[in-house]
Amino acid sequence: MKLNKIVVSMFAAGVMSSSLAHATNGDTMMAVGSENTALGGTGVAHYVGAESTFANPAMLGKSTGKEVTGGVVLFRPNVANDGMGGVAASSSANTSYIPDISFSNRISDNLSYGVAMAGIAGMGVDYTGAPANTHVRAKTTLSILKVVPTIAYNTESYGLGFSPVLQYGSLAISYTATATVNPGQSASTHTGYGFTMGGYYNASTALTLAAAYNSKIKMSYGNQLSAAGTGFGQGVAGSGTRAFADTLDQPAEIKAGVSYAAANNFTVTADYRLIQWASAGGYKEFGWKDQTVVAVGGKYAGEGYWVGAGYNNSNNPIGAFANGAVNQYGNNGGIVNMFNNLMFPGIINNSYTLGGGYTLNKSFDLAASAVFSPKVTSRVDISDAMAQAPGTTFNTTTHSQQSYSISLRYKF
Repeated sequence: MKLNKIVVSMFAAGVMSSSLAHATNGDTMMAVGSENTALGGTGVAHYVGAESTFANPAMLGKSTGKEVTGGVVLFRPNVANDGMGGVAASSSANTSYIPDISFSNRISDNLSYGVAMAGIAGMGVDYTGAPANTHVRAKTTLSILKVVPTIAYNTESYGLGFSPVLQYGSLAISYTATATVNPGQSASTHTGYGFTMGGYYNASTALTLAAAYNSKIKMSYGNQLSAAGTGFGQGVAGSGTRAFADTLDQPAEIKAGVSYAAANNFTVTADYRLIQWASAGGYKEFGWKDQTVVAVGGKYAGEGYWVGAGYNNSNNPIGAFANGAVNQYGNNGGIVNMFNNLMFPGIINNSYTLGGGYTLNKSFDLAASAVFSPKVTSRVDISDAMAQAPGTTFNTTTHSQQSYSISLRYKF
């Protein structure tokens, strides 16, 4: 038991020390594992191995033995911001290494279990080197680790799965404007709990239909948000606003998927996800909207290898507020715009994916994937945050991404 605690602690330290920058769907990684990532982030109805528990715990019902899968993602966002209309400065939070490890074991004809850990979400920027006269020199880091034990039941035609979830999060917000907030860049941490459940149905030998649900996980981070908001006048006496709440819940997700094994060793996959930002504490106060994600993938499997590609599309969940308006949560529109656009710009829309795998021997498989997300641009009115007349000060962020993953599977 002591060794297990040490392993978990070391893994968590690795996740939290990496400067998790952004992720494809809001602040959430599109998938865990190289194969699901290569297929556009699909996986609700497509079994790939022990890491399938992150997409749908029921899919462990399709496992055939015992295995361990481990991998790492090299995440390369390219984010730039023009401050108060100056020359765009690039965020130096441009490289992250995000690990994952998963184990599963079939214990009878009808039961399988597993446990998995991964960094599944994050956002952050680093503009501490930007020009002081035109930029808020901000640094933000949000990192989230999930530990997911799973039990799955299956028959010939269907499967069910359930996972209690432990989530560990870390958030730090610091910046220098007229004053310096959180100069030591100290982080606040929180541990939250939730669950995931899912099921699948084999409509035929070729067609699998599936659905899953991730519960909301309540998270609170010291006074990171409230202190940062006060620096711009949010919640200050006489402003007509309330201090930012310090909650930042991981939102609930509703997921559905299909996997079809066509002729000639070709498989087609498709997923639908509804990420419920609009009812998650923190995000809803900042005007985030529910996000629809549609993903498709295709895979060809040859003798001892596979190749695949996919596409992932999601709407921008971050709304823009009218400058000077105060929303129903007491938040100033211009200040919220500043926080969203400068500090947490999870605005990626489209991602193109590809990858492949190779069987090294009867025990080991190797897989890799790559994701390319074209640049998107967001421009918002931040006049209130800068104590300027409405419609006079704007902020523009651009954001593109690349990521590369490698996974090794050991079957025993």
